[in-house]
Amino acid sequence: MSEYKMAVVMVLDSVFPTQGGGGAETQVRTLGSHMRQRSLEVSVIVPMVAHGPQVEHDLVDGLRVRRIAYPRLPIVGALSMLCKLGWLLYCQRREYTVIHAHIASNMAAVSCVMGRLLGKPVIVKLTGMTEMLGGVLDPCPGPVARIRKTALRWATYYQATSSRIGCLLVDRGFEAQKVRLIPNAVDTARFQGISKDRALRERLCGSCRVVAVYVGRLVSEKGLELLLDGWARVFGQTRDGALVIVGNGALRRALEQRAACLGIGDLVHFVGPTDSVETYLAIADFGVLTSLNEGLSNTLLEYMAAGLPVLGSRVSGTEDFVVPGRTGWLFEAGDVEGLVARLTEVAHAPLQELAEMGRNARHLVNARASIGSVVGQLASLYGVVPFL
Repeated sequence: MSEYKMAVVMVLDSVFPTQGGGGAETQVRTLGSHMRQRSLEVSVIVPMVAHGPQVEHDLVDGLRVRRIAYPRLPIVGALSMLCKLGWLLYCQRREYTVIHAHIASNMAAVSCVMGRLLGKPVIVKLTGMTEMLGGVLDPCPGPVARIRKTALRWATYYQATSSRIGCLLVDRGFEAQKVRLIPNAVDTARFQGISKDRALRERLCGSCRVVAVYVGRLVSEKGLELLLDGWARVFGQTRDGALVIVGNGALRRALEQRAACLGIGDLVHFVGPTDSVETYLAIADFGVLTSLNEGLSNTLLEYMAAGLPVLGSRVSGTEDFVVPGRTGWLFEAGDVEGLVARLTEVAHAPLQELAEMGRNARHLVNARASIGSVVGQLASLYGVVPFL
């Protein structure tokens, strides 16, 4: 079969498209759109969840999307949806040549079983916390996870988005020769031409010498309470550091109140969600990512693609891209003293040094996680000549 007739079906156990974040969902959309531009057919299969679109057949950025309807009943609904997935993969077997399952969920397990029966290659992408906590990478998985793990052994390859996930796969008994370290992809071209917006910076942050940006959901696992505590200790007296928080979530009101109680309400700016994150990356000197857990953060890659060094916690993925002293700073997740020490380093660093680290960050992410690089690696797994 010609490489240009290859077709990939992406299976995702989540809502698609998603609003306001979602790493795996964003990656499916990014990869699918760019693969289509390179003459590779891509379709997407997802469950029809209650909080998502209620349309069975859809077109998203040119991607054909099939949503599987199922009864909203515990256990029965899940089993119904998985049976429908297996039947759909069978009925459409002549329409695709490879299955790429994002998130090692029950849908990925069914994909592996069907791939084995139909002689189709299956790539399973492991995204992080879904698999680490109670999933197939948990050291003490439950009975359902153990069954899922057995089925996932039939995958052709495992896409590990970080070195930590790759090591965990081997430690949990998956075949090392099937593991491929392929990070998430970032559309580097989107961020390449960002120029500093001095007017917006001054309007939002005043005369603060240094400005940091956080982009993401305002939820507990992102460690934002810790970030505010550290920010107050380092910049509460000097008043020369502004923090711009982009995004929304359940903790927004509590975080606003915390910032006010810490006396840094005027230094922390909550700007809400946006579809143009570049607007706020353009006013920052560095990005912050204080997550307690991650797989590989899309936000991290976007910071770096925009030429920002990153102050991040030492978690999966972040530790692969943040090189202390070269592309950013690392501290142990949850360690406020470590965060304060790193923030202090940033506070005393010349702005020219931050800019140079940002250039290093952009170079690194361009080389390792650009859309062209990642799509080329995935295409090789699919059995396609790598795209240029």
